Amino acid sequence: MPLIHTLTPSCYATLNSLTNYSFFSNVTLPTFGFSLSKTLHTQNPSFVFSTTRNRFRASLISAKAGTDYYSTLNVSSSATLQEIKSSYRKLARKYHPDMNKSPGAEDKFKEISAAYEVLSDDEKRSLYDRFGESGLQGENGESASASGVDPFDLFDELFGRSGGIFGSSDEGGINFSLRNNRNSSLDIRYDLHLSFEESIFGGRKEIEISCSQPCNDCDGTGAKSRNCIKHCTNCGGRGGEMKSQRTPFGIMSQVSTCSKCSGLGKIITDHCRRCDGSGQVQSKQTVSVVIPPGVTDGDTTQIRGEGNYDKKRNINGDLFIVIHVAEKRGIRREGLHLYSNINIDFTEAILGSVKKVETVEGIRDLGIPSGIQPGESVKLSRMGAPDMNKPSKRGDHYFIVNVLIPKDISDAERVLVQKLASLRASSKDDSLCSDGIGIPKGKFRDSKGKASSKGIKDVDSLWRSVKNFLRGGQSEERFASISLDTSASLRRFTHHNHSVSYSLFVVFIITWIFASIAKSKYLLFQRRTKSLTYKTE
Repeated sequence: MPLIHTLTPSCYATLNSLTNYSFFSNVTLPTFGFSLSKTLHTQNPSFVFSTTRNRFRASLISAKAGTDYYSTLNVSSSATLQEIKSSYRKLARKYHPDMNKSPGAEDKFKEISAAYEVLSDDEKRSLYDRFGESGLQGENGESASASGVDPFDLFDELFGRSGGIFGSSDEGGINFSLRNNRNSSLDIRYDLHLSFEESIFGGRKEIEISCSQPCNDCDGTGAKSRNCIKHCTNCGGRGGEMKSQRTPFGIMSQVSTCSKCSGLGKIITDHCRRCDGSGQVQSKQTVSVVIPPGVTDGDTTQIRGEGNYDKKRNINGDLFIVIHVAEKRGIRREGLHLYSNINIDFTEAILGSVKKVETVEGIRDLGIPSGIQPGESVKLSRMGAPDMNKPSKRGDHYFIVNVLIPKDISDAERVLVQKLASLRASSKDDSLCSDGIGIPKGKFRDSKGKASSKGIKDVDSLWRSVKNFLRGGQSEERFASISLDTSASLRRFTHHNHSVSYSLFVVFIITWIFASIAKSKYLLFQRRTKSLTYKTE
């Protein structure tokens, strides 16, 4: 149940709403203002009713002595009315007791309201600017700012009474202000349980509540008959007692509720047997509730006038509906987005696939792109929860991918995986060979820049010799099992942190190449020299 704020007067005692106020019409009281009644409205005409305030509200808005109203609202003395209103809106929302449960928030809220009440009134602001707080004092030293204005009414007047959690009213008469200005004992709480889908899409629910209605036997009076209702002799049927005393500030009058009749002004001598004098009986009532799309667990709605009814005071309570959303297996909600986990096979992660997934709108096809990595997500756009304040805005549904690696595979599967590993290793070997790793550039080109076919053949022959050396005379099929290790070694060779052994191996190969080339040229030179010698002879 939301907190109900009850403000008690700082100087005057309360007077029950049923008190006969005409008795005090000729009594002179210190200057202060109050409102005896107020009509509350909702968009649904059936929920319009009138209620009388339970108590006088004197000095409801007050500020500490020496308080700078401009500093309280964080505005300059030259601020415009629009700037003052804007600052008040921000601060009032921040420190409103329904939104801020920290100690001192309500006192801060009252100070802000007191400052706004003065600075938003041109006449009061002019007096305050010229004379300070002393310019706001009345005849008896009462502050003109303490005019009996309820700070919560001031907040409702500026923000509207439907500024609660859901932020609007609908055709079902629901509004969502969490503060109740009447007696909280007449309010009813109902826990409404919704499925996950109902919270997403909303809808209409018929609920049955137990509420208090006037007793038909006594017509809500609580008396056995009208002859059993007598005027209170203590207060003379007025419902209140007034005491006056002289003070340095003048004569102060205090009005209090009659202790004998509890402010009713009447005494019941014989009570109704059916309701036992309460004037109320319990009855069942069906209420239609419209649930807006996108509600979350713990949201509270308020339907005005659908609570208990007190005929003696002629007031209705409110119906507070607390939303409870059931969890859905496999889907969780965070804000407007929905999240699910999905398992795929490693082959599906490599090749891509289409999976059937569960959403709030039923089974849908989800495309898995090829090469997706574990932990990455795929989304279905606009398949999440709608925004209550903007139904056209809707979140997404994200599916977090988990790639399953099998622990045990069959022999046939193992052969296929080995072939795949061999193919990937061969492709890496070819890329390394085409890059000419370990072979100096330009050594096998002639003067015209064309590649020497003989040099290329020598390099190919050399590379085959190296691979045969690494294979150790094994077959191509057998080499597939160690191809990943060989390619890994070659990859490490290309990095800056290669091992010394591989460096020595490369140096040896290069030296061998140069020695072979030099030896070939030397032998060719010797043949040409011998041929020239024979010709000379």
